[in-house]
Amino acid sequence: GNYRGCVTSSSLLSSTSTRHAHKKKKINRRLISTSRPSASPSAHATSSGVMEGVGTIVDGSWCDEFAHLNDRLPHEPLALPQINSTCRVVLVRHGQSTWNAEGRMQGCSDISVLTEKGQGQAAKTRDMLMNVKYDALHHSPLKRAAETAQIVWGDGRDGSPVHVHASLREIDLYTFQGLLKNEGVEKYPDEYALWKDTPADFAVDVGNRVHRPVVELWYRGSLAWQHVLEDADGGVAESRLVVAHNAINQAMICTALGLPPRFFRKVLQSNAAASALTFSPASEEGGQVGVSVGAINATPGVRSLRPRSGAPAQVLLVRHVDVDSKDGYAEASRVAVLLRKCSVSTVCACTSRNTLTTAGALVEELRAKPPPIGSFVTSAETLDDLEGGESLLRTKSARLLVMENLAAPEGEAWERSSEAWAALCEEADAAPIGSSLVAFASAEVIAAIVCRALGVEDSQAPATIASLQGDMPYGALSCILRPKGGTEGFLRCYNTGTV
Repeated sequence: GNYRGCVTSSSLLSSTSTRHAHKKKKINRRLISTSRPSASPSAHATSSGVMEGVGTIVDGSWCDEFAHLNDRLPHEPLALPQINSTCRVVLVRHGQSTWNAEGRMQGCSDISVLTEKGQGQAAKTRDMLMNVKYDALHHSPLKRAAETAQIVWGDGRDGSPVHVHASLREIDLYTFQGLLKNEGVEKYPDEYALWKDTPADFAVDVGNRVHRPVVELWYRGSLAWQHVLEDADGGVAESRLVVAHNAINQAMICTALGLPPRFFRKVLQSNAAASALTFSPASEEGGQVGVSVGAINATPGVRSLRPRSGAPAQVLLVRHVDVDSKDGYAEASRVAVLLRKCSVSTVCACTSRNTLTTAGALVEELRAKPPPIGSFVTSAETLDDLEGGESLLRTKSARLLVMENLAAPEGEAWERSSEAWAALCEEADAAPIGSSLVAFASAEVIAAIVCRALGVEDSQAPATIASLQGDMPYGALSCILRPKGGTEGFLRCYNTGTV
């Protein structure tokens, strides 16, 4: 095929962005300025077995429009760039594309476009984020992301900079691009098994070179941060919108948190979902940039909270409310009403007044009675004092289970999280298929349980817990999916509803 730039010579850290600052032009004019090779939606396989329009092998090397960037490297991720001002970044995945709907592996190909459903998803995300102020837009050059960016960014932002970065493109999957998933199994059974089971080990033999797509992606995710954060040095807090793809968004979130490639697929990114991270200047020269997670994979309404039909019970983690605050009881009621839509089978809480009050509000809501907020407050200090409490609160739809290991003194959450997570897994295994187990706890305990569920190592846990608990508001909801009997899970969403 006629792909431009099959020469591997350019500075790796130079920004590969196209900037548009035409103040009097509408956003849709700015977004379509990146030229692209034409490709037919009905592209077919070539004689080499590679789908036409996704790339080709030339002189033993993979060749497409991104080959000249020389960023497909199995290098360690770059450190976050130093910044001089706080910067909040909202990451959005594109809406459903035509190849998403077909179950086809897209990679960095640019044949698919948004479906009508995908356009609607992007519009709902725009509405969810309508009160968020952005100073700049950064997006992938691929059509499905560019169209999503156009919808989410909206009108009325003339003059704000728009950047198109090739580093934000989707994972490079080479000869796998364009394959239906069953075709991947049939053509490359061993490689496809690695892709599904241990993606960090997945390798693709392309001509004279073996590529490791996920390892390369982790490097490129860190490269994307260089571009997105490169001018956060004006001394004024900023907020930026980034619209990209499933895998690259995962890589950016994980590299920001210092998590290695084995965490691929452990931080889910749904179509048109939003994640938010805040970066703060290092406390000392040459130190690490601060990272605080505001939300991961947040979607409008309860789409990211409802249990999946036929799946093992999911674990919902909820930060308790402050019952002594002005709006504490109202917030507990709001959380209870929201969770009522999630097929709750078990409610877990420790013996603190805040967690028991929040949990009690949910149990009363599940009884389909007007929730007498604050009625379930106990002065009990030990589990022995609460004997009989579980049976009193058991209903046809849910029960309250007091779990002492959901409480931890400040600084001890990680050490206690192993027992807490094991207890939650045991309860979830006993819960009905397609239901939710809800656990109320403090921000630090929830962050520690999430790290434990994802398999974060001891050495990385303190920093990851600090990043996860930093921006967690009262009433924030997070969801962990796990196979029945499994000890490691997947983060379906974190702090949803708080973007």
